[in-house]
Amino acid sequence: MAQQSLNYDDGQVPVTESEADRKALGYEKLGVIAGFLVGLPVGVGLVETPLASAGAPQWLGIVATVAVVAVCTALGLRGGAALAKKAAHE
Repeated sequence: MAQQSLNYDDGQVPVTESEADRKALGYEKLGVIAGFLVGLPVGVGLVETPLASAGAPQWLGIVATVAVVAVCTALGLRGGAALAKKAAHE
């Protein structure tokens, strides 16, 4: 068998990020982190604990906690994106 050389360079110019793109990504990262850090205690304290004390199955508390954390993280991402868009227009 003959060996073939692989050429991954398809002639495209690499994309460079601007300072505004980096700043926007930073706002989005901050929003995701903040959303997660808010969602975790809300999910555990305000959702899972009352479900457990009401006698709900443990799997239901886990699913509810994960859902609350996911929603808060998504809201944090949206908030960070909105903040980045607002900062870009200023």
